[in-house]
Amino acid sequence: MTQQEIKTVNKALNNLQNVAGIHGEWEFLEHTKNTGIDGILTISLGENRIRFKTDIKKEIRHTHVELIKARSNVNDMFLLLAQNIFPKAKEMLRNENIAYLDIAGNFYFRNESYYIFIEGNRIPTVEKEKPNRAFTPTGLKIVFLLLTEKNALNMSYREIAHRANVALGNVPLVINNLQEAGYLIAKNRNKYIITRKRELLDRWITGYGETLKPKLMVGRYRFLKNNKYWKEQQLVPGDVWGGEAGANIMSNYIEPEIKTLYTKLSKMELMTKMMLVPDSKGDIEIIQHFWQEAYNLEKYCAPAILIYADLIISQDPRNIEVAESIFDSYLKADFS
Repeated sequence: MTQQEIKTVNKALNNLQNVAGIHGEWEFLEHTKNTGIDGILTISLGENRIRFKTDIKKEIRHTHVELIKARSNVNDMFLLLAQNIFPKAKEMLRNENIAYLDIAGNFYFRNESYYIFIEGNRIPTVEKEKPNRAFTPTGLKIVFLLLTEKNALNMSYREIAHRANVALGNVPLVINNLQEAGYLIAKNRNKYIITRKRELLDRWITGYGETLKPKLMVGRYRFLKNNKYWKEQQLVPGDVWGGEAGANIMSNYIEPEIKTLYTKLSKMELMTKMMLVPDSKGDIEIIQHFWQEAYNLEKYCAPAILIYADLIISQDPRNIEVAESIFDSYLKADFS
């Protein structure tokens, strides 16, 4: 656990005690770092003690709820503990009957014996964290390389910058910030290993969806010829399908409704070479290709991490289910 997470737990339990007289105890679990469960929160209700498998987050918006739901589905007695949970997200969590607690002591839990709904306590001012360059658009490109290329941490800063398509000066700043946040441990001078890798992946996905992907978005398109089948399209070297289309190529899990294409082509080239036309309701989503080389399991297929992220970010329940299957098949060994 980070110091910030420890502060979040302590503030939440103190305020729950103060506003509702409900006592809670925290138990850190050492061997759950890649499961999404940070520890056990035990709540005392009369003579009963209820143990929750707890996931700690900084901030939860409605766009995060499907991922939280997926985590809740595989963990009985699950509770989300966060600094701040936005109102729409709280409503969605209650609709899914997912227990939650924030640092103001706002608490929801319902089962066959109890119904507890505490709301209206204002979130206290939280000490502002120092911005972490690893989760800026530039930093996210570097983290993507570290997560997808096992040998990346053995590369020189110059090679990391080249492969991530960022300026050289950004690399040591991002590496230092990752180390300060506890995601990198120094083996020796300039040699590191990644720790809390699943947590780093989850944080990268959130940053990618909120910060980097919107900057890379070119727009929605459709094929000029309505009968053009996306799999028949000859892509230029380096261009790859992500999202639902990538999932289809990897293992035929899903018939894609929206086909995400990562490309280096300009808008004019998209129209002249691929016969695509802009259409706000089109089924082809064009994203700028942002890494130096594609490391693909299949031809014309984006890295599994990127396909997984696209599916999670979509918030489509169908895609969330496919994302979990892809994680189990292609990513679990590296992130467990």
